[in-house]
Amino acid sequence: MTRPSDGELVGWTVSENYDETRVDAVNPVGHALAVDLPVDQASNVLVQQGLSSLSEPVWARAPIPLLAHTDLRRPEPTWRWRRIVLVQLEETRVWIRPAYPSWEERRVELPLAIPVDDVLVTDPPAEHE
Repeated sequence: MTRPSDGELVGWTVSENYDETRVDAVNPVGHALAVDLPVDQASNVLVQQGLSSLSEPVWARAPIPLLAHTDLRRPEPTWRWRRIVLVQLEETRVWIRPAYPSWEERRVELPLAIPVDDVLVTDPPAEHE
């Protein structure tokens, strides 16, 4: 769905768990902002919160240092939860970086194919940096 004022992508309405009259409002990277709403209400949520929700903190299991070729979709047991910043949104991917980079990571930005809700979580895990 795009914002009526300028055509900017603000997210999607997803109905896979409901009939066609009820949907989830999902931001541009795949995180649910609201669930089980009528389509018009979900659309309003996306227009109001879709893009601003991208500034909310997210976490991923990641190594230190995070390298440009690291595959976050295949976390290793030694990786820990780290806070991540979304730095650029494109049509099919989002660029991320560590929120608190080590010296080696200070210039690393990593592209992830959208959706990223399987890699980046919005609720902090029990253990995080």
